[in-house]
Amino acid sequence: MPGHPGPRWAWQIADFRRVWAATVLLSLGNWTERIVVGFFVFNESQSVFLTAASFAARQAPSLVAAPIAGSIVDRWPRRRVLAITAIYKMVILIGLAFFAGIDEPALWPVFVITALSGVGQSFEIPATQGLVTDSVPAKLRMNAVSAQSVGARGIGAIGGLIAGVVTDGVGESMALFVGAGSFLTAAVATVFIRPARPQIRGSSDRAATGLGLGLIRQAGRDLALLWSMPVVRRLLVAAVLIEMFGFAFGALLPSVSVQVLETGATGLGSLNMMASFGGLAGVVFLTLLGDYPRKQMLLVLITLVYGTFLVLFASSSLFALSMILVLGVGMSAGAFDAMQWTLLQANVPEDMRGRAIGGWVFAIGFGWVGHIGLGALGEAIGVQWALGGAGLLVIVTGIVLARGSRSAAADATSAPVS
Repeated sequence: MPGHPGPRWAWQIADFRRVWAATVLLSLGNWTERIVVGFFVFNESQSVFLTAASFAARQAPSLVAAPIAGSIVDRWPRRRVLAITAIYKMVILIGLAFFAGIDEPALWPVFVITALSGVGQSFEIPATQGLVTDSVPAKLRMNAVSAQSVGARGIGAIGGLIAGVVTDGVGESMALFVGAGSFLTAAVATVFIRPARPQIRGSSDRAATGLGLGLIRQAGRDLALLWSMPVVRRLLVAAVLIEMFGFAFGALLPSVSVQVLETGATGLGSLNMMASFGGLAGVVFLTLLGDYPRKQMLLVLITLVYGTFLVLFASSSLFALSMILVLGVGMSAGAFDAMQWTLLQANVPEDMRGRAIGGWVFAIGFGWVGHIGLGALGEAIGVQWALGGAGLLVIVTGIVLARGSRSAAADATSAPVS
């Protein structure tokens, strides 16, 4: 209809609602896997280090898989990539459920299967973010990314608690089968996605679209191209540092819940629930800000708040207080991720959005270093001291980012106008 202003919110678009439903179901399966595997490994080993290492095993494969995944997502139909990934992750959870049901199981197969799950995650995130932004006009992308994050974190809050309760009630295997069912349902949901806007594809040369060494070389060139963009480079460096020092707190939550707060799987699920509700609040806060002009400085502020909440959470030995503080940790984490996704996709060409998120997944793949380091430190000096030290490093990172952002702004101001 001539003169019609068009939709003002992503939720008004039917295809976005279909993408939202599929990605929320994927998030439910991911949260189930994360909580159950962390609790299972700690319960079997009583080791802070091995529990943190199970989280590292999930992230480390991203260093190889993520650049390739980003290249594929930009060149192959994203809906198809997401459907295949959902089926793949369903099989992974069924395998984990099998090992969790064995009496006195060896832990190494759990680590191997968890690493294979990390490969799937490398494809899931860029495909998800690409579909979210494909389903809406360019002016609604910030709103769409925020709305998708709200759904994913909201279901994570509920799913985290349910996974803990089911694990305490009927065991790890049954909880993992529930997660596998969520992935299957997500795969079915992708059938109903019909993007209104055609996907803008990247290079379609044979080396880029085929499999093998040509694709690997192309992925390396794509990563180098992202690194050559100053804003993208700063965002990826920030992602590496905050993933290592900040997001690694999740790897210590099973140990905190048992050793410090003296709760079981239900207590761990409750902590994850509050962290997810915090993430939900952080994303809603960004949505209410609208098109805030100083996005890079906002990212710096979020980083400083993140580190402060981590230090406070590390110092708490009271379950009720820890529930409140982990809400703040989750709020900062959710806002940090959403700001990164928004800034990355706003600073690359249309046909590189999948590769930009693939580069981000590659960057956070270095988080395994933080998981291993914090796990070893927690084993040696105590989990609270390790977590507090990580929070201080996040604060230092925020200060360094602030100086870098001011320098970049000064360079842009002093640059001659052509």
